[in-house]
Amino acid sequence: MTLGTTVRRHLLELGFGLLALAAVVPLARQELRPGGDAPARAAEARDVVTPEMLAPASTANPCERGRVELTFDDGPDVYTPQVLEVLRAHGVRAVFYVTGEKAAARPAMVREIAAAGHRVENHGWNHPHLTDLAPAQVREQLARTSDAVEDAGAPRPTLFRPPFGDADPTVEAQARALGMRVVRWTVDTHDWRGRAPDEIAATVLTRAEPGAVVLMHDGVARSAATVRALPTIIRGLRARGFCTALPG
Repeated sequence: MTLGTTVRRHLLELGFGLLALAAVVPLARQELRPGGDAPARAAEARDVVTPEMLAPASTANPCERGRVELTFDDGPDVYTPQVLEVLRAHGVRAVFYVTGEKAAARPAMVREIAAAGHRVENHGWNHPHLTDLAPAQVREQLARTSDAVEDAGAPRPTLFRPPFGDADPTVEAQARALGMRVVRWTVDTHDWRGRAPDEIAATVLTRAEPGAVVLMHDGVARSAATVRALPTIIRGLRARGFCTALPG
């Protein structure tokens, strides 16, 4: 990637970021810790799970129309326990693509994810654009994250989801050398942008098809909305004949 291409991409991302910030600032202010100027992600999650959210229409999981894979990026974080609570109530198994720095900071949560039957996979150490890094730096990002997952007591990752979906032959070669396959997604909910729960759910249900891979986040400031959207997503997929199953 040339310097000019990198600069243009960062400028474009900055523009989108400012637009997204303008849309969510009023809500983000509500999530700041009282009396502080902390980041929009609260130090403690708001409890958004209700009994109605934990009451599945049915735990039956037929694959009449095929499999849809639910995935969560950027954790483990403060909303991860509530995501796990909803998934457990509905009998869903999902994939969590964790960052190494958060996995190292919350090893017990990594163990909890794995113990619940979910997969814990690699999302890089601290979410950089890997194509901007030297090969040795890419390898360090991936290797340190896999080490953190394994040190926490979960199986060593075999899948790698590049941050931003940003990968090139160098990144893919480093992942293969560490025993991982590069994977992405087919349905992006854009839940990190501050979308409402019904918008997140509608994105999944209108775009679901056999073999779909749904991208959501359990580790961003807006993850409360994702938690709220999950029951509608799960019930809607099953009503349409899709099962929520792990990749083979």
